[in-house]
Amino acid sequence: MFKKLHLQLTIFCTFVTSLIMIVMMCICLYILQADASRQSFLSFEKNVVSMISYLESQQVLSHRWLRELENNSHFLISVFDGDTPLLFNSLNDSEDKSRLFQMAGEQAAEKFEEISQGSLGSLPQSQNVCFTLHAGQEYYASVAAVAGKSRPLHVVTLYSLEDEQRIVKRQQIVFFSAVLTAIVLLAFFSWYFTGRVLAPMEESRRRQTEFVAAASHELRAPLTVILSSLSAMKHAPLQKQQQFANHIQEEGQRMKRLIGDMLSLANADNNHWSFYPALVEPDTLLLDVYERYQPRACEKGIRLDIHLPESEVVPQKWDADRMAQVLEILLDNAISYTPMGGCIQLILLQKREYTQYRVADNGPGIPDDKKAAVFQRFYRADPSHHDRNHFGLGLCIAEEIVRLHRGQIRVEDAPGGGALFTVTIIPQKSTKFKTGTGFHAVL
Repeated sequence: MFKKLHLQLTIFCTFVTSLIMIVMMCICLYILQADASRQSFLSFEKNVVSMISYLESQQVLSHRWLRELENNSHFLISVFDGDTPLLFNSLNDSEDKSRLFQMAGEQAAEKFEEISQGSLGSLPQSQNVCFTLHAGQEYYASVAAVAGKSRPLHVVTLYSLEDEQRIVKRQQIVFFSAVLTAIVLLAFFSWYFTGRVLAPMEESRRRQTEFVAAASHELRAPLTVILSSLSAMKHAPLQKQQQFANHIQEEGQRMKRLIGDMLSLANADNNHWSFYPALVEPDTLLLDVYERYQPRACEKGIRLDIHLPESEVVPQKWDADRMAQVLEILLDNAISYTPMGGCIQLILLQKREYTQYRVADNGPGIPDDKKAAVFQRFYRADPSHHDRNHFGLGLCIAEEIVRLHRGQIRVEDAPGGGALFTVTIIPQKSTKFKTGTGFHAVL
């Protein structure tokens, strides 16, 4: 599903952004080419005006000068004395050029009401008209009447746009090549970007699927015992029915704890975990947990050592029950994995910058490559360790509680072997919670 969605989002993003980019680049290209065309036409008019001014100042018309002007300016020039072509025309004109000059004269005739049937003879003196001529290819054309002593000279000037159109086409190819390259790069970027966006969703779905599968597996075991015990109770004698009832009660309590842990994680995932903040004395909190777990540690032959700061401990605004839950989870795990005759140390450190709890044991420890994984749901550092009271959710819950207190929990090797869990809480300047069952607003 995510692969298909990834592809669809990539295509959509690439199409939309490419369409916008193509439209904007076409607009820019049109503006640039229109401006270049306008500047080219103005340059043509300026050159024609300069040529006419020069002709008006000359007594004798030089064919050599006209030829050099054609070569230097890339003009096609035809000169008429009234309506009579000059010798320069016959030396220069071909059939195609004559047709072009005739078309220019006819189109110029339409520009002046004084000209009838394309005649140049009645064109007013010192007049010049410039326009674009379409004759297979485009030309800039100018028809002008140059004042003379007896009668005016009529000059028809053409300038081919073939070279400029070739440049325009080259620019268009460059522009659209750049657009095509940009689209390809944009497609790669869209693929990468949408992949990065979908990655957390895909990971969340994967974890959710694994969570459901693991939860189903954990729930199946006590449910199987309950169903088996109920089936056996129907045919068991009275003295054994109580034994089966005890099994059912134990497995029911086990399922209750598992469901409670799962609901806690679900509330954390949905940002809807109840918090009741109040001033808490960190040392008193640790002592209470120590006293509750001291009998269990003694039963297993484990020594509990507690270390408190010598200076006065500053109260913190925490949820006491939740922080006690964190310590209970860490201490419960330590007792479960510490062998008989071992030692567990409970340490409280407090500085102005933070308050820190440390729970260290001398058990088997946690390999470096598994330290990050111990906070995953339903993970057990030692697969061979089967404790029916542990589902692999405790450290996940502890991590969520610490995170919601704007703190950090980490695990490292304890001095002399074993595992050392450290919980560090940084005091917040402002701590606001919703009262009741809602999730806290600011911690």
